[in-house]
Amino acid sequence: MSKKNLNISEIGSEIVNIARKYGCSAQVTILERESKDINVRQGEIEQLLSTTAVSTGIRLFSGKRSTIIAFSGSNFDDMDARIKKALNDMAYLEDDEAKRLLEKKEFDAEEIDIELSDDGFGQIDTAPVAETLKKIEKKGLAFSSKIIPSEMAEFSASGSRISLFSSKGLHKTYKRSSYAFAYTAVAEDKEKGIKEVDSYFESKRFFADLPELEQIGEIAAERALKKLGGRKIKSGEMKVIFSYRTAPTILDLLSDALGGEDIVLRNSFLVGKLGEKIFPDHVTIEDNPLIDRYPGSYPFDGEGKNGRQKFVFEKGRLLTYLHNSYSAAKLKMALTGNASLSLSSSPGIESGNFFLRPGTGSLDDLVKEMKNGFVVEELFSSGMNPVTGDFSFGCTGFLVESGRITTPVKEITIAGNLLDLFKNIAVIADDNRWKSSISSPSFLVSKLTIAGT
Repeated sequence: MSKKNLNISEIGSEIVNIARKYGCSAQVTILERESKDINVRQGEIEQLLSTTAVSTGIRLFSGKRSTIIAFSGSNFDDMDARIKKALNDMAYLEDDEAKRLLEKKEFDAEEIDIELSDDGFGQIDTAPVAETLKKIEKKGLAFSSKIIPSEMAEFSASGSRISLFSSKGLHKTYKRSSYAFAYTAVAEDKEKGIKEVDSYFESKRFFADLPELEQIGEIAAERALKKLGGRKIKSGEMKVIFSYRTAPTILDLLSDALGGEDIVLRNSFLVGKLGEKIFPDHVTIEDNPLIDRYPGSYPFDGEGKNGRQKFVFEKGRLLTYLHNSYSAAKLKMALTGNASLSLSSSPGIESGNFFLRPGTGSLDDLVKEMKNGFVVEELFSSGMNPVTGDFSFGCTGFLVESGRITTPVKEITIAGNLLDLFKNIAVIADDNRWKSSISSPSFLVSKLTIAGT
């Protein structure tokens, strides 16, 4: 079976046919990906890397058992022998009827067309990209004499095609592209002997959607400068704002807890809470993989089920978990189109564009409404108990006094329980930046414990 004489469609179909010859069924996932990375430091290109790869994952099903073959490269010549060996090894596995191949009726007849690729990856020209990176770096360094030439301006781009085939008649494919520019700035106060680092990036599916790029350097520099002179604050309970930079981290923890496989294992603080009120009435959280050009969009999931828009929480109430076929079967619930794309393991669970629906106003409006408290700008060193929802984060940010940001804060810890945090979300802004598949506007929590001095 030589790739020289076959296109990807023919390769996928032929692998399915080989599996059928040995009396088993198969799902074949083939990922074709090109990428380019360019880094500039002090006006010179420091790294230029281009890659092209083909990766394949084959899930084989025989009776109530399944196994996986995964490999990289374009040599498909020995597929017959690989499949035969894998089926022989399957004899050592235990039965699990919940691991299955989706039936044809579950694939959805409707083909969903989403704008996810501009087909522009092949037109990337190194020279103008490098020139843009130099301008980003120059703007950052020119922002203040305290910004020192240390970190890099970076560009990354990728173009990929995902193809799925199965013995049940599945043959679906889609393309996606991504472009990102980033800069990390280092601010130094030589008199005080202190340094701070911060960054900023812009990322879009379509190159033409990228905003004015030279501002990236200035924004990163401004962020780093604002952190100089950070100090601890007194421990206690206070109002806290999670900005649009850190609010997605909280939603990421929530998304993980919604995964059906963790519900099956009872490894989530949301076990048994379907239909219950988790948030106040003004909180609605949506999962929607069908938005044109958004970072978490996909037309179908890793098992071939069409993605669909759904309210996960509506007016604070938990309406659904997120499922792949395994967790849906175990819990006797409907598929939600959230199986992750996986080559070397069974599909996990992932959200699409998972986001907190906006309120009104800006981060500044939240600060004014809060009057006194703390704005969380960075989270790190997390500790999280998935069963109870207890959490602890190291963080940095800014003290708020009399409705305005005053002092940079560092080396403190916030801690609590996510269920309590969720119930205490008082106000939501309208400033979602849509930087990743899990995103959120800034929101104000009425009380949270802070450990400082």
